[in-house]
This record gives sequence, structure tokens and C-alpha cells, in this order.
Amino acid sequence: MLVEASKDVRAPSGKSLYDAWRATATRESKAAVRPLDSEIVETRIGSGSDHTVFLNHLGRPVINLNFSGDYGVYHSMYDDHFWMSRIGDPTFEYHVALTRIWGLVALRLANADILPFDFGFNGTALERFLHELEQRNKLKSQLNLKKLHARIVEFEKAGNLLREASALDLGAGDSSPEKIQQLNEQLLQVESNWLDPAGIPGRPWFQHLLYSSRYTYAHLEFPGLTEAVEKSDWKLAAEQAALLEKAVEKNTKLLRSAQSSWEKNKK
Repeated sequence: MLVEASKDVRAPSGKSLYDAWRATATRESKAAVRPLDSEIVETRIGSGSDHTVFLNHLGRPVINLNFSGDYGVYHSMYDDHFWMSRIGDPTFEYHVALTRIWGLVALRLANADILPFDFGFNGTALERFLHELEQRNKLKSQLNLKKLHARIVEFEKAGNLLREASALDLGAGDSSPEKIQQLNEQLLQVESNWLDPAGIPGRPWFQHLLYSSRYTYAHLEFPGLTEAVEKSDWKLAAEQAALLEKAVEKNTKLLRSAQSSWEKNKK
């Protein structure tokens, strides 16, 4: 959804936001080839902003939209209207572009028949996070995460199948308001299912099993598992891995149930 919306808004350079976004991602990654659309959306969201309570405590999906640059001013006493109007964005073109992308995304969310949640892509990101955790901490025999990998693969597959089935029927007009409402309710439940009422070990207010932040506000994926691994607390790490397996399995069953209900209720 974000990628599609970025193609319909112009950056101050005259390019589409999409083209500017991909060019920036290519430059920052220093890769020989331009990144895929699936690689330019940043799925690692930390804390230190208003979204924290919604994602980390209430289990609500969030989007963080902003422009970044090398201007070197952040929460400074000089970061005022004078600075912005003379140095930061004198023509306020970036303000206009960001307002346009905000507005377009909001309108598309409000008017979408089916919530544009891509759980197949979500599963791909989770598998990447887990591989990075293993590589970064050089995990070998200390902790077996094969079962968690398998659960994530199943979740990714279920997300892709549901997306394909619902998109096909929606395009063919084979849907009803009741059918769509039921599916949307099931899609909304997925994010809530990532919450653990007990919270992250040592930080119970942060209840999301997939996303949290370090004390620096930096992003932190699989927070309970990651912090246990970094402390070499293998008993706690195994417990956290089991919690993740259970949550992923629960959401996989939910996606499969949603697909089954969708396909049964043909117009």
C-alpha cells in the first residue's frame, strides 16, 4: 500500500516519491542493483514516538511516515520556524509532499474494501529477523530455533494464500459486505494476537512479541528472545522461543480459518 501510494505523489525534485525513495535506498545500501519494492519499506520500528503505546502495548498496526536527510538538526533550540523557513524547507515543498502522502494513505485505508495487510510479506520479514538474530549471535547448539523457522514459513504461506484468494474474488466481484466485514475483523485480530499479557521479561508494559525497542529507542525485533540470547540466558531464550512459536501458530490458524470462511461464503 505504501509503495503504491508513493507512486502517485511527487517529491520536490519532480520525481515521484517512489523513484526518490528507491534512489535513496539504493544509495544508502551501496548495493550494485536497485532494491526490490519489498526491500524499501522499513519494517523495523523502534520507540520514542507516539506510536509506541499503540503498537507495543495495545497491538495496533502503525505506520511511521517521515523524510530524513543530512541537515543535522533534531530537537534543537534552533529547530524553529525561522530555521525551517530559511534553511530546512524554505518553500515548504517537503511539508506539502508529506501531507499528500499522509492524506492519500489515509483515504485508501478508509476506502479499502479489504484491509491492505500483507501477512505473506510480514512472514518474510520475520524469517529475515530470525536469521539475522542467529547470525549476529553466532547461534549453533545453544538454542534450537528450527521449529520457530518452520512456524514462520507456515504463517508466510497462509498469508500469501489468503491474500491471493481474497484479491481474486474481490476483483471478480464475488464478495458481499458481510463477507468483507468478517474478513476485516479477522485481519485486525492478527496484530492483537502478537501480544503477551506478561510482557517482555523485565519490561512488562511492552507486550508485543515481535517488536519493541532497546533502552535507546533503537528498534528491537523478537525482543524477549533477543535480549535473552544476548545475555546467554538459554533457559529464558527457549521459553521466549516457545511463546513465539505459539503466537505464530495461533495466527497461522487464524489466517487459514479466514481463508476457509472466505472461500465457503461465495456469493
